[in-house]
Amino acid sequence: MRSILSIIAGVLVGVFGVFLVKMINLSLYPNPVDLNVSDPDLAVFVLIIIAHILGAFIAAFIASMVARTKRINVGLLAGAILLSFSIWTSFSIVPPNVVSILDIVGTSLAVFLGAKMGASRIVG
Repeated sequence: MRSILSIIAGVLVGVFGVFLVKMINLSLYPNPVDLNVSDPDLAVFVLIIIAHILGAFIAAFIASMVARTKRINVGLLAGAILLSFSIWTSFSIVPPNVVSILDIVGTSLAVFLGAKMGASRIVG
């Protein structure tokens, strides 16, 4: 039961982290009235990649830190949920290929590192 709750907590905190970074992105680069998605500015995508990496790391870290058993697996599962959101975003907004690859690879590495670091911590 605690593993399920830690996955839910990790995903919620990770999604909130993504939300915060994306709000910062929107304040720095507001959507123009004549939005042209065929000619994107790559600077906009840098903060989106950072948001996905940070959110996946936080989700995996929190879930693996709170879980009592199979901590790395729990962290990897929570991070994989955010990784799937990141992949879905890459296919829905169709950024340049380099951005999609960096996003997926960076998010995957962040999931692994977050789960590994969170599993090494002991909470209650």
